[in-house]
Amino acid sequence: MKIAIIGSGNIGGTLGSAWLRAGHDVRYGSRNPEPPESVSIAEAIEASDVAVLAIPGNAVAEFAENHGTAIAGKLVIDATNRIGEARMSGAEHLVPHAPRYVRAFNSVGWEIMAEPGEATMFWAGPEADTGTAEQLIADVGLRPIRVGDVDASDVVDGVGRLWLTLVFRAGYPRGIAFKLLGA
Repeated sequence: MKIAIIGSGNIGGTLGSAWLRAGHDVRYGSRNPEPPESVSIAEAIEASDVAVLAIPGNAVAEFAENHGTAIAGKLVIDATNRIGEARMSGAEHLVPHAPRYVRAFNSVGWEIMAEPGEATMFWAGPEADTGTAEQLIADVGLRPIRVGDVDASDVVDGVGRLWLTLVFRAGYPRGIAFKLLGA
């Protein structure tokens, strides 16, 4: 699969490394590309089947405005978190351009994505894209659990808010994750 990762920080870099190990073609898109490590955002999206947003949550609206036409028809995975906002996801900015929107990779730290163990990744998105989304989640080493369509993104965000609260308010280590038992 051809994957464009927009953002090459801890989340984007960790996901990209896992998908490269799984045999996917990964390109990092950057506003300031440094070939061969990264290319322009437009170039990365154009050459992809899947676009993964691993950018700061407050940059999603601008991204959608600038690249909305380019992501039409692509599977778009939103791994961003708009901390402090009423909605953590960027769905309202992305779905009008890309109805194949998936909310995932926002409820654990990059440390878990690097070494998932038995962690579960709850996700939301179109039923028609279940196979692709679950394969990409499994290729990172996480157990995918779909909680519903795009309208269930807030459920996924609830898991993300719980993780953020445990880590940044209650003092748990960043290496914690959730695991669904009994299913």
